[in-house]
Amino acid sequence: MPPQRRILIAEPASALRATWQSALAAMGFGVSETDNGTAALDIAMRSDVCLLITELYLPSGIDRCLVRAMRREAALRRVRILAVSSHTGSDDRVWALAGGADAYLIKPVRLGQLLQVAGTLTALRRDIPDLS
Repeated sequence: MPPQRRILIAEPASALRATWQSALAAMGFGVSETDNGTAALDIAMRSDVCLLITELYLPSGIDRCLVRAMRREAALRRVRILAVSSHTGSDDRVWALAGGADAYLIKPVRLGQLLQVAGTLTALRRDIPDLS
């Protein structure tokens, strides 16, 4: 049996976290969750996360965006990132993708769409050269 893929949800809205966690667990994923960026970064550093699903503007320490904080950590560069936000402007989407997100969805997001994108992202390997 292959090892269970782990997804980390970093979302301030507890109802969304619970819904997403339940659905992802039903798909066979291991799921960790938190409502803040600092805790999410800590969880990601201590576990084998293959995908982060995060609110775009979720502060992590001194950084206002968890996506950018994750991309600064060499140990986390292979983690796929799905940014989910209520910010509908194209500038936000461009900013998220330029900052390191692999995909961007606008809230309210249909659960089926979130699951489809999560499934696709976890199936893809993020090839980042090892520069060490």
